[in-house]
Amino acid sequence: MTLGRTSTGAVKIKTDGGLRAVNCACCVPPCPEITEYYIVISEAMFNALQAGGSVSASGGGSEYTGCSFSSTTSGVNLSECGGDVTVFGGVTCTTAAQDYNSYMGFAWQIAKVGSEYRFGYGAGGILGSASGSCWSDIYAGFCYTVGFFTSWEADTNGGGGFLYNVGTTTLTTSAGSLTFGIWNLDNTATAFLNINIT
Repeated sequence: MTLGRTSTGAVKIKTDGGLRAVNCACCVPPCPEITEYYIVISEAMFNALQAGGSVSASGGGSEYTGCSFSSTTSGVNLSECGGDVTVFGGVTCTTAAQDYNSYMGFAWQIAKVGSEYRFGYGAGGILGSASGSCWSDIYAGFCYTVGFFTSWEADTNGGGGFLYNVGTTTLTTSAGSLTFGIWNLDNTATAFLNINIT
């Protein structure tokens, strides 16, 4: 019978001999359960992702507009239950050699559910939006981009008939690599994102 916790967080249980405090590793809350939109990964990959480490990343892309970007400047957020890595950079256009805000990112969640090690994921990117002249001013001060998508749904259904696989996200740890599609409405677009956790 569980009677609550001590001031140090140990679990109190009732025994025939009275009360005693027991430190119980099973009482640490697990990662939130993933019930849909996931792939199954190896235990070794799960452990490597949960351990985290030092992250390096590079990414970029191009679209029909003649605009492209490539960068290694990244924002990183890792936890025992997942993470996200985003590469930020400027956009250079053939029609306007000017930089804009742009990014390519990938986010994931991991959880052990029963005997399975599950990995849910998604994210994407854009080729810039900022004020100033640009290759396609649809609205004043807004630079047009089609946008990039990374999702379990697109990888599973082949883009749903309207998205094109234009590149890959590769997530590498000491346990190996996982590769995911990057999707776009523009079939001439290109994209890549490489994430290394050591």
